[in-house]
Amino acid sequence: MGTKFTTEYSPVLYVRMLLGTIVLLSVAYMYFLSASVMHVVLRTEVEQSVQQLHSEIALLESQYIQAQHRVSERISSLQGYNEVTNKVFIDRRSPSLVLNDSN
Repeated sequence: MGTKFTTEYSPVLYVRMLLGTIVLLSVAYMYFLSASVMHVVLRTEVEQSVQQLHSEIALLESQYIQAQHRVSERISSLQGYNEVTNKVFIDRRSPSLVLNDSN
């Protein structure tokens, strides 16, 4: 009543399983290798587009600042302010009442 099932595997079956596993692992390796290369290429393209956007933003900011200066010049001229042509410079080398090196 106690029948025993014994199955013997032939060496051909082991070789087939081994070859199937090698083929499967090779395909998986090629897939993951190509996926990682694709990610590197996409990352490089994204970094280039980000750099391009940063330069466009810098250009727009400089245009904004120039427009802002034009507006402030117009507003200041409307209020009666003029640009000073004679500039006064103070020489710090000569002793004065405020700057005196002797204690």
